[in-house]
Amino acid sequence: MQRTMNIPNRLNWIDWAKVFAISCVVFGHIPQVPGSFPQTFIVTFHMPLFFFISGYLTKKEYICTDTIKKYWHTLIIPYLCYNLLFYPYWVLRHYIETPNAELFDYVKPIIGVFMLQANSELYETLNGVTWFIASLFGYKLILSICNRVKYGFVVIILLILIATILYVHNQFHLYITDLTPVGFIKCLPFYFLGYYSKQYKLISTTAKTNDGLVGILCMCVSIFIFFIVKDKSNMIIYGLRYWLISLFAIYGTLGICKSLDRVRLKIIENVSVGTIVIMGVHFILIGVTNYFIEKLLSIDSKIIYPWYVALILVFFFETLIYPIIILFKHKYTFMLGKR
Repeated sequence: MQRTMNIPNRLNWIDWAKVFAISCVVFGHIPQVPGSFPQTFIVTFHMPLFFFISGYLTKKEYICTDTIKKYWHTLIIPYLCYNLLFYPYWVLRHYIETPNAELFDYVKPIIGVFMLQANSELYETLNGVTWFIASLFGYKLILSICNRVKYGFVVIILLILIATILYVHNQFHLYITDLTPVGFIKCLPFYFLGYYSKQYKLISTTAKTNDGLVGILCMCVSIFIFFIVKDKSNMIIYGLRYWLISLFAIYGTLGICKSLDRVRLKIIENVSVGTIVIMGVHFILIGVTNYFIEKLLSIDSKIIYPWYVALILVFFFETLIYPIIILFKHKYTFMLGKR
């Protein structure tokens, strides 16, 4: 008997927000003209947006055996699976680029999977974008533990402050460039902000008539700050700029998506359900596409695209992945992070 995933009580505007967020992630990973506004602006806030939504959708949980089992099914298994799918592509690409590589070079990314996509002399990133899943597991684990202890909320506030200071300080001086630890401290505050925005009803689950207007105004403010505040020589101004751009862009996105709440499309729901699939496989499509275009056009260096071509490629890649999402939704729900 065929098993189909049943998804009751969905928030349609959240589906729109997740589709926009994952599209921004794909757009940000497509090589583009350095310094182009669309990519530079979107990359500033697209992962904070994704983690904010993830926090908003997180239910209040307490650390226990059942919680760990749930995280195993919804996060750890997909994390391992999407790295397993990525490995043959990595091997082929590495063989083409480095035909004289040593055997241990092919072992490094396997070790890197268990080091959560970090890099060193002994291991390296495999499917780098899956740091998102690893970080989400860490945030959920911290939250479930803090929900159990007496002063857990205070601990989370301290973690938000420490992560914010560490991230701004590191980005200003560039002490560490490894994606996993930098991404973890970068997005931690936004995950918990999203969670408490839902818990304390700071963002309503229902759409209102003026949400679209408020969303557009917030997005305009975010763009205005991006262009006007250019001084990056002061660490405090640098940090405020980053936070203001991200927060206004997040609330702008959510407001605009709420204005679309009445527009219900099955394709939006399916893409929303399959964001983890897009996250897990889009790097392969980008790499294969770049390789064939470079060979077809006899381009010696790495290809770069204008932003409007990158936008078309986002639609193209998500169209290719859509049938995979449908397949997983009906037969292999564990690949969607479902039990």
